[in-house]
Amino acid sequence: MMSGTATVSPPQADGWAMFNVDPFLAQRVVRYHHKHGFRCAVETGTFKGHTTVGLAKLFPKVYTIEFDEALYQQTTPRFDVYHNVTALHGNSPEVIQRILPELDYPLFVYLDAHWNTYWPLRDELTPLLSVKRPKLIMIHDVRVPGRSFGYDAYAGRPCDLDLIGDLLSHDECRYAFNDRTAPNSANRGVLFIEHLLD
Repeated sequence: MMSGTATVSPPQADGWAMFNVDPFLAQRVVRYHHKHGFRCAVETGTFKGHTTVGLAKLFPKVYTIEFDEALYQQTTPRFDVYHNVTALHGNSPEVIQRILPELDYPLFVYLDAHWNTYWPLRDELTPLLSVKRPKLIMIHDVRVPGRSFGYDAYAGRPCDLDLIGDLLSHDECRYAFNDRTAPNSANRGVLFIEHLLD
């Protein structure tokens, strides 16, 4: 199921700050990985690379995309020791469209690039969902019904399932939210979309 030096244990040390320092989320992703055997990962919003490093310790191949050029230049050298990481600079929907032919499936996708004026979330999902192959899409900073987790809002609308629901083929997708966050984490909500996964 796995290749290279990737591991199926929750990443430690340099990768433990992934998902805004929430090891509960890391453990959940590991469980999904045990179940589906993801061969590749795509991350949008590299930021300082904490999650990228964690993903590199889990998956054989990782693509991370950062729009901010200064952040990209600052963070990319961190990945020099991770030969399975490809760091890319650009607008995430355009980069995703470009790399689609290179991706391996089942695919893990982590979407966390929504703190600028333009939110690319809907434009990221469109090309990803157009490929009818199995993938798990994890969206960060989502409003979770009945929970007090933090979430983002765009143009006065909360980041939630209603924001993207019209893009989803509901007969192809299953949905789940996180039900807890780790102490001392950023306490953020997450939506998991299983697309064409058994």
